[in-house]
Amino acid sequence: MADITRQDVIKILAITEHARLSGVDLSGLVLNGLNFSGADLTLANLSKSDLRNAYMRGARMESTNLEGALLNGANLREANLKGANLKGADLSNANLKDAILADADLTATKMVDVKGYRQ
Repeated sequence: MADITRQDVIKILAITEHARLSGVDLSGLVLNGLNFSGADLTLANLSKSDLRNAYMRGARMESTNLEGALLNGANLREANLKGANLKGADLSNANLKDAILADADLTATKMVDVKGYRQ
């Protein structure tokens, strides 16, 4: 269960450039369309979250739990997803150009029409 609500996240993103949400439990939240550009989400729990069309360019997401997350159309350009758990996530139509995916778990990840992804 999430530690904070969507409204709390919106407030944090609105007042803080490069928001620090490291280690925060955001599991299951509807966060679609929000701007996480440059945010620190290292070790955060975003499992089963709705991040469709979220703007996450340059976000730090090392070892972040994104298992089962909806990331359809998300902009993850230049995001650091090193060691992230993306098991069963939906990255359809996402932008992964220049994203770091070293050691990320992509088991059963849906990756239809992903931009910039190279195996």
